Amino acid sequence: MMKKLLPIFLLVFFTMAASGQQPDRWRGLILNESTPNDALKLLGKADKDESSQPLRVFGGVSRWLTKRQKEKIFRVIEFKLGKEQGVQKAVLYFLEDKLVRIMLDLKAGEVSPNGLGTIYGLKLLPMVGALDIAMSPADYERNQGNIYPKSYPTVYYLVGMSEKSFVSGMVGNSSFGSILAKSMGVLDQPNSFPGKVEYIDLISRVLENRDGTDILK
Repeated sequence: MMKKLLPIFLLVFFTMAASGQQPDRWRGLILNESTPNDALKLLGKADKDESSQPLRVFGGVSRWLTKRQKEKIFRVIEFKLGKEQGVQKAVLYFLEDKLVRIMLDLKAGEVSPNGLGTIYGLKLLPMVGALDIAMSPADYERNQGNIYPKSYPTVYYLVGMSEKSFVSGMVGNSSFGSILAKSMGVLDQPNSFPGKVEYIDLISRVLENRDGTDILK
């Protein structure tokens, strides 16, 4: 009997493990579904709870979002989880009592930018602005249809898109190891990203700027 149950148990275990790393959820909280009460039940007492706040998206996927991101219409609940955990702080944004953003402050050095896409099963690319390319085309190179910086700045973003969410990782690239790697010329591969992921941002595509329709509002 035990031998028959073991494969079923393993299937459930790996399914649960995978679901914890899907790009629209974290620790049982799901974009477009979870409520503030769900968050409080799962994570305990909040360290900060503010209503009538803007979304405050800096860099990353900001240009992909509706202008409503600037409106003071979001409830923001913050939980400090402790330095001993991989995630030190979680900031959750709710719109009309539904979770629309999960922002995670990571323990420094725990997540490599090269592994971030694998965690969520997405292809993540560096966010490169058209103006930056136009002003300094020599600083960028194209590989397999994608554009990569030849030298990465101190802070940059890796971004991707799933069916239900935008995924953004803010990468800090100021460590001695990253600088040494640059000087030794070991970062020439365009698919190799230097630095460490400091923040992960999961934002619901409910907030997507669809076809530019809100530009005319």
